[in-house]
Formats: sequence, C-alpha cells, structure tokens
Amino acid sequence: MKKQPAYLYVSVLLGTLTQPIFATPIDAVIGLSNSQIVENNPTISLSPISGTLLPLQDNFAPITHLQNDSSTNWINEVGQEVRVEHKQRDLSYTGTLTQIQQNNRTMWLSINGRLTQLPLDDFYLIPLTKSEPQKNATALTFPVSYQTNQLSWSPQLSLIFENGQVTLSQQALLSNHSNTQIDIRKSLLHYSNNISPQRFKIERSSLAMGDMKQEVNYQDNEISYPLKENALSISPYSNTLIPLPSSNSEIDKQVQQASLYTYGNSSGKIDLTFNNTVHFSLPKDGFPGVYKTFWKKEGLLIPGNEITLNTVRANNPLTVTTNKSQDVTGYLTLVSSTSEKLPTTQVWTATIENHSDKAQHYSVEHSTNSLVELLAGDAATQTNAKGINLSGNIEANSTKTVTYKIELKN
Repeated sequence: MKKQPAYLYVSVLLGTLTQPIFATPIDAVIGLSNSQIVENNPTISLSPISGTLLPLQDNFAPITHLQNDSSTNWINEVGQEVRVEHKQRDLSYTGTLTQIQQNNRTMWLSINGRLTQLPLDDFYLIPLTKSEPQKNATALTFPVSYQTNQLSWSPQLSLIFENGQVTLSQQALLSNHSNTQIDIRKSLLHYSNNISPQRFKIERSSLAMGDMKQEVNYQDNEISYPLKENALSISPYSNTLIPLPSSNSEIDKQVQQASLYTYGNSSGKIDLTFNNTVHFSLPKDGFPGVYKTFWKKEGLLIPGNEITLNTVRANNPLTVTTNKSQDVTGYLTLVSSTSEKLPTTQVWTATIENHSDKAQHYSVEHSTNSLVELLAGDAATQTNAKGINLSGNIEANSTKTVTYKIELKN
C-alpha cells in the first residue's frame, strides 16, 4: 500500500477564554492596526491575517489551519453555550449557538428553547465553555510568526503646562480584540501610521507601574518603544494602559499671536483675534501624533486645544497653540491709501490692548494679496514678499499703538 504523506494540522483556537494548556507568552511587534507575532506554542494563540503565517524553521511538515476570517471563532462555537454582546448598544443574549449563515452574515441562537436570528457582525462573541482541540489536530513543535489584527495599540499623548514648565506625558493603550487572554513578553510598540484601532463598548483599563528606563527609539526611519521583559496580560475584549517615558522642560517663550489677510482695497477697522502660543523644546524623543493640551492649576487640569505634532525629537523647537487668548485683543486700521488700485501706498495702525496684570509678548502677521514693501515702521519687519510682522512687548493693563507704511505692487 502506498504510504500517505504526513500532514500537520494546526487549529486556530479562537473560541476559548483561556490560553491553550502549557502555552507560553507571545513576542510581538505591536502596531497601530495590527501586530507581528512570534510564538512557540502547540496551537496558535491568535487569528493570523490570511497569507502571513511564517514558520521559523527551514524544514517542516505541511501546516493546515482553519481559514481565518471574521467567522472562524463563531464556527468553532456552533453547538456550544455562548453569550453575545452588542457592539454599540447595551444588549446581550445567552444561549446555544446553533447555526452560522455566512451568505447573509447571520447566526441562530437558541434562547430557552426558542430560536433567534441575529446579525453576526453586530455582536461580540463570549464563549462560556472551553473549546477542545480538534481530534485530528497535532501540536506545533517549532516557532512561527504571523500578523494579526487582534492586538494593537494607540498612543495617548498630552502636554501639560504649569508655572513656566511643560510636561510631555505619554501612555500606550494596548487593545485585545480577541476573546482570549493575551500574554506578551519581549515586545515593542511600533508607530507606523495614524490609523486608530477600533474602540470597544466596554473597556477594562489597568496601569502597569514601574521604573520606566526605556526610551522612544528612532532607527532605520522607524519609531519604536521596547516593553519590559516581564510578561503583560491583556484580558479578552479589553484595553490596558501602560506608561511611556515622560519629560519636563522649560517654556522658552509665550506669545499672543494674531494673523490677518488684506486686499489692496481693504479699508476701515479690522479686528484681531489673538491665540496663546507656547514655544519650547523637549529633552528626549517622543511619539508624533495628536496631543491634548492642559493648563494645570492647583492640581486641576484645564483642557486646551488638541494639536498635531509631526516631529517630536530631542532639542527640536516646537510651537503649539493652546487656546484663544483672553488677555490680549486688538484691531488694525487703514489710516490712508494713495489709490484703490495697484500700485498704492498705505499707512496702517495696529492698536493692541493688554487686559492682564502682567506684561505680554505679542505678534501680528499681516499678509496681503500682492507684493508688499515696508517703507516705514520701527516695530514692523518684512517676513516675505507678501507679508509684514509686528512683534514686541506690551505692559500690563495698557494699550499700545504701532504705525507702519507699506507699498503694494503688481
């Protein structure tokens, strides 16, 4: 009789709330939308993205595993007692999963002997009994690597301003999108894009404390951060918040800044809207992304604007706009113009008022729709071919007037 080739069958066990027996933690490069896993377990812990399974051994028996799509974990639980929770609403059912219909993406649940049809994609699956491996499944005896979208992270980034200081606060929110506990070790966070992973209806958050000595690493044009050697566990369908390195630095300058755009035929009084801008640099590299800003007052955090920082490198000058200024107001007035058509010579007056009890730095960017030349004005400078800047200091509770002359050309 002809001898049949040996095949190694690997079941992707997604329908259990506990890890396989004798399972060891996985190693992972955790990305913003998916992760690259390396593990050496008898069964694969998470659902691989199709086509990404990579055996880390030259010679191995053929590997057969379940087709890993969004229905795999549901199929594994047919005939079992399960609980399903709605992804958006406060709604759940408990019963026996009797059937999966992939053509119309529905499931049939027997609840107290009554069959109920529910949309498959609207619910999370929570198995209530431990699934057993298939009888024809054989344990893996070598390490494998694969990509999965069941583990991801998102940066939680903040800038906190207090008493002339700025604190860069960074945390990582690790998300387990599977229905099994994930134990990770020797892993690193990888920042590669701005895709935010899905948020869960119910979040369980824990804070991993410790002496954080790792640093954000910029190497080979990639941004990463190594996690600690000890294993970290993430419960099914939950998020875990861990600290990343923070830093403190002094605020170099705080400026009340306004900008406006005028045309050759502009006239009258133009109000200025000032925004509070903070200039500083950081002593350490950080993650790029969207930062929340806060002003700290007597232990309380007053929210400011959300700002996007594309470059967060050590000693790189940063300028952020935290909020609209409540201290400085002003307006621009066209005093005279030699013509309504170009070329024309104009005289402008800027009136700036400081309503606070301390001196303020101010800056006004005046842009035009034509070529401009500064003819006169001690407090004015020409910044480019179509722009003038007014900057200086204004004393507490005072009003300041600045006059300058410009020529507009074709």
